[in-house]
Amino acid sequence: MKFTHIPRARDQHKKRVAAYCRVSTLLEEQEDSLETQMSYYGNLIEANEDWEFAGIYSDEKSGTKAENRPGFQKLIRDALSGKVDYILVKSISRFSRNIVDCQRYARMLHGNGVDVHFEKENLDTGDPSCSMMFSFLSAIAQDESRSISENVKWGYRERFKRGEYNLGNNRVLGYDSQDGKLVPNQDAKVVEIIYALYLEGKEPGTIAATLTEIGLTGKNGKQITAPGILYILGNEIYVGDMVLQKRAPKNFLTKQPDTRIPFESKYLKDDHKAIICRTEWNAVQDKLRARREDFENGVKYHGGRTHFLYGKVFCGCCGSPMTRRTMTGYDGVKYKAWECRDRHLGRKGNGCRMRTIRETELLEQVAEELGTTINEDNAAKLDRVDILMDGMEVHPGRARVSA
Repeated sequence: MKFTHIPRARDQHKKRVAAYCRVSTLLEEQEDSLETQMSYYGNLIEANEDWEFAGIYSDEKSGTKAENRPGFQKLIRDALSGKVDYILVKSISRFSRNIVDCQRYARMLHGNGVDVHFEKENLDTGDPSCSMMFSFLSAIAQDESRSISENVKWGYRERFKRGEYNLGNNRVLGYDSQDGKLVPNQDAKVVEIIYALYLEGKEPGTIAATLTEIGLTGKNGKQITAPGILYILGNEIYVGDMVLQKRAPKNFLTKQPDTRIPFESKYLKDDHKAIICRTEWNAVQDKLRARREDFENGVKYHGGRTHFLYGKVFCGCCGSPMTRRTMTGYDGVKYKAWECRDRHLGRKGNGCRMRTIRETELLEQVAEELGTTINEDNAAKLDRVDILMDGMEVHPGRARVSA
């Protein structure tokens, strides 16, 4: 029997060689810059007559999580699609400091006919004898990353103990960084408007829409969203304070907060000039706490505009919030009405039996109890309305009644 050898497509041309370069943002001092690496490998590939230059791929981020390195991901895609046959990397730690990622991508590439050469370790994934050594050195690279991460965290903790902090990229609306301190800038007016509108009873979604309508934006000209409004309202920076180490330190591999790691927050009061006075700040925090209580009681606020009575109308039978719905009458005409959420969902046994109340009736009876027309401007003065089978109970004032 005669066998005909058909060469792979990769073998029918010069070996297309690419290089991957990376510098770690964890290190302030680098032995060589990214530009030096790219120049070195570009010249090295061009000087080899058997190689065809396939590009230089690079990243300027930590090497523990491959998904967060766009240059690396593009290299993998190009290699798997047949654009790259061979990859040069200075060391295993530049390829990845995560042993799982390191071995997974190396095997993936090798299985598709693409091998990687690590210059510092003089290892080539195409060499069958390098497997054990490659695993061993990958583990060392990961442990080195863990050690660097621990040293950086220790440095942060020591500075926090002294009340020192690094403002980083200073992404704080309303403030600039001057000599390591936060100083209010022209955007402080936006923050003042947000707090004022919230104290008037406006919801975050309504505030965001209002800011957009009048042409006010956040940093870099981006539109402020409802979640952004809530973040600003709860940020102690605007009252002149600063919390250091708010969250648990991140795991050096997953980059997610690791609650198993012990840490201690430090609160700096009157650290810098405030945009919001403490009286106004405390009032806003009271409203935010009430909002969280509403959420625990089943009232879920939406990101967009909501009715001014939303979160204030409750079922007098089961205590669940009443939700606003569009109903259709016997005459086919649609109207707005408020219905017990658990009646609608049927959560309480066979479902709550509380009546559905037309919105016109609700507004008329609330207005009668308060002695004034209820609208978006004065709804903040209304605490709660309990709908009963034969009427309703209106609770004006600030005291809150748990559902």
